[in-house]
Amino acid sequence: MLDITEIRFKKIEKGSFLGYASICISDLIVIKDIKLFDGKNGRYIIMPGGRLKRENRYRNFVYPIKEEARQEILNKISKKYDEGTEE
Repeated sequence: MLDITEIRFKKIEKGSFLGYASICISDLIVIKDIKLFDGKNGRYIIMPGGRLKRENRYRNFVYPIKEEARQEILNKISKKYDEGTEE
């Protein structure tokens, strides 16, 4: 589905937080600061976002629309984490 051409991962390993990932899609678009967590029901990602002052809530700036895309991103980031290589 997605042409993820590069993945970089920075391990942090603080509690359930495992670290940050950056992905490059089709050698055209980079998404940075994707957070990888290890939860009760397995690993999950949180896409980059921030708090909006005027609405006083957190909002994702970038996110996959389809669950299949989110799962593909999660699987590829998890694989990079499991390889133990940092870039």
